[in-house]
Amino acid sequence: MPLLGEPVVTVFLRSFLILLFVAAALPKLRHGDEFFGVMRNFRLMPEAMARPFAAALPLVELALAAGLAVPATAAASAAGLGGLLVVFGLAIAINVVRGRTAIDCGCFRNGMKQPLSWLLVGRNAGLALVAFGLAWILPAAPAAGPFDLAVGFAAAGLALLLGYGASLLNGLQAGARPSSIPKG
Repeated sequence: MPLLGEPVVTVFLRSFLILLFVAAALPKLRHGDEFFGVMRNFRLMPEAMARPFAAALPLVELALAAGLAVPATAAASAAGLGGLLVVFGLAIAINVVRGRTAIDCGCFRNGMKQPLSWLLVGRNAGLALVAFGLAWILPAAPAAGPFDLAVGFAAAGLALLLGYGASLLNGLQAGARPSSIPKG
């Protein structure tokens, strides 16, 4: 059996995507007007569609994350999350090509701003591949036991915390860089 099909790995990937999308959706719901502004900044849809899209997107993210937790809907939900990640990556790529990198990606709120970049496009592409791979492997994957569930979920939480911590440290580092060299 391939490594991706191991129960502890599928639990890890499912848990990671669930936690990631819940962590991304909740701040969008709490700060709806700010997220609406982010959607408008992308300039990819008519103005009239931006507010309903901004209101619906976090609910779709939460629904797909919840679906990933249910074995009967997990594969379809993983494919749906992969599709969302592709759409997010394309939206970011279009704005990077346009030279509009100073706008916030809207991925995570609460004061953590992420300007658009090819790195974010790559991150979304990699996460989309994980989600699509999970959708493909889940129907044939064996059921997870209690040990698989505990280790997979704990590893996913740790991976998410490490990734979030690295992003915060990168933001601190970026804020500490001088914009110009002072003249003596």
